[in-house]
This record gives sequence, C-alpha cells and structure tokens, in this order.
Amino acid sequence: MPGMYHMLYLEATKRCNFSCPNCSSGSQGDYCESDDMSLDTIVNRILIPAKALGTEYIDFSGGEFLLRKDAFELLEIAHKMGFGLGISSNGSTLTDETLEKINALVGQNMLISLGINSFDEDNSFSRQSTPDFFLKTLERLERHHVRVNVSVTMGEFNKKSFSDTIQKITDLGLPYNRIPYTPRNSSEKSWMFDKAAMKDWLHPVLCSHYKGYVSYVPFFLTKKKYNQLAGTEHNYPVPVEPSVGCWVGSFYAINPAGEVSPCPLLSDHVSGGNVLTTDLKDILFKSELFTRIVDRNNFKGKCGTCKNNYTCGGCRTYAYFLSGDVYESDPTCFIDELSAEELEALENKTAKNFRNYCRMVHFGKKTEE
Repeated sequence: MPGMYHMLYLEATKRCNFSCPNCSSGSQGDYCESDDMSLDTIVNRILIPAKALGTEYIDFSGGEFLLRKDAFELLEIAHKMGFGLGISSNGSTLTDETLEKINALVGQNMLISLGINSFDEDNSFSRQSTPDFFLKTLERLERHHVRVNVSVTMGEFNKKSFSDTIQKITDLGLPYNRIPYTPRNSSEKSWMFDKAAMKDWLHPVLCSHYKGYVSYVPFFLTKKKYNQLAGTEHNYPVPVEPSVGCWVGSFYAINPAGEVSPCPLLSDHVSGGNVLTTDLKDILFKSELFTRIVDRNNFKGKCGTCKNNYTCGGCRTYAYFLSGDVYESDPTCFIDELSAEELEALENKTAKNFRNYCRMVHFGKKTEE
C-alpha cells in the first residue's frame, strides 16, 4: 500500500521554450541554467530522502523539463532508484530521437502528461499550442509506445467547451486530470471559475467520466463508502489507495528554488520549508504547514465539518487564492445549495463511478505486474 506523500511533483527548471499566457510556473522570464538546482543537489537533497520516506512516483516538470542538459541522467538515476516516472511536457521536446532515448533508459517506466485546454479557440487563447499540435504529438508518443495522460486546465475561460474537451479525450481512450486555473504567477484572476461555474458547467462533467476520478472536488463520498469500495482501510488522515479528491497529503511539490509546497498550484506562495536548508522528511512530517493541512477536521467552515471531508478536502488552492487562507472552506463548493434529493443523486453517481475507477486502478496494477 502506498503511504502519504507517495507522489512528488518536481519542478526541476523554470526554463521553457513556450510563452503561454498566465503560465502557472512563471516561465515567461529570462531564466538560465544556473537558476536550476544541480543534479547532485536534486539527488542528495530530494531523490534520496524522498525514496527513504516512501515516495513512489516522480513527475518531472518545469518549465520544460527536457531543456535541462542532465534531464536524461536524472531520469536514469530516478529509474534505477525504483521510482515510477513521469514528465509533464508541452510536447515540443518530445522528438522521435528523444523518445527513443527515453525508452532505452527507462523502458515502459514513463508516463507523459500532455496539456490541452480545449479543442477549439479556447486552447490557443490559453496556451501557446494548437489542437493539431497536441494530436500530432500524441500520435508520435503512441508510435513509441509511451503511456500518456492528458492534463486539462479548467477555468472561467473554457467552462463552455469543457464538456466537449473531456468527451474527446475519453473517446481517445486516455486518462486525464483536471487542473484548476490559479493565478500562481499571474495577476489574472478573471480566468478562475466561481461556485456557479463549478456547479453548472464543470462538476457535471468531472463526475461523469471515471477515468478522471484521480483528482477533483467537491467529491461526494464518505470515508465509510470509500473504504468499502476501495477495499482498503488505514490510519492515514487522507485517502491514498487510491488517492481522490484534493491530493494534499498524497502528493507534494518542490519548485526550482527548493521550496516544498503541499500542492503544485500553491508553489511560490505556500511553503513548509526549503530542502536546501531543511531535511525533506522534517518538512513533510514536522512543519506546521504540512502537519496541519492534512488534518481536514480542523479546516474552517463547512470543509471542516463536512461528512465527505476525508475523500474531498475541498480545493486548498482556491481557498488560498480566493480567501487568502489555505485552511478556509473551498469557495467553489456548492454542497450547501443542494436539496436532499440532489445530494443523494450525486452521492450515488460518485459511488458508481468510483467503483469503476477502482477497477481500472487495480487492473492497471495487475497489468504492470
């Protein structure tokens, strides 16, 4: 069974060859190689401690991770250490030559996350990319037998095309995860969705496709029902097998400066400490931020008392950016606006799709074995 903090989102560089509007990682600046942590620092201050505390999977990101000259060496080291590997990429660096080299180094131990926000003009509005580029990159990855996940940033700007986007990804037979747009390194708050957009446009889509159950909120499932359907029970304060809802407590993020955050979207704003000066294990298990944020019963408002807070937890990122308090209630949750009949219907739908998601996860594990 995986433990807490079993997944690390590692931003190994801010350098990028794209200049997307309102970039989350703030990669539009003039960053150079010397701004990145060295390979030795990453290995000794991050990879070795992460392995020791039970981290199983690393998603290398940026910027564009493969712009690092030592990217392949980092992948090879992490692979030999036994980590599951992923790369979040804009697709531009995933040439045939690069994919052949990745396959030679790590074999099938690779999951590439490609981003697309819409298959219409909403994508080019928010990304320096096109649907055609996305599909051609996807075809190249399939030729090289590389596993793919699709990341979809959702916000006010693409709420009306979101359903069509997720349906097209589902038709392609691909798993996906949603990324709530946040102004992490931007002053543009108008792209953020509100409670009405979540209730009327986004949530109906999220709870209709079980391949995206990996992470979204609000999540209408009690702890008792989760344990029953997942077939697991443990003493962790957050669900880990599988992780659902808000992933705080299951994953953690480290930015290029070494700051450790409970969520990638909170990086550069909320930190429990820096790996350059504090041991990673102490940050995750002793810092005030990390020990407090996984205790969901102590959240403020309805998130602290909600019967679903074990599986859901509310979005800590939206709580932070809309209220200024990472422990506040999720301002986009609409559970208090539902009738008893509406809530029951959502609970039943959540349970049904979560059951299918568990089957998919367990089947995938057996296939890997």
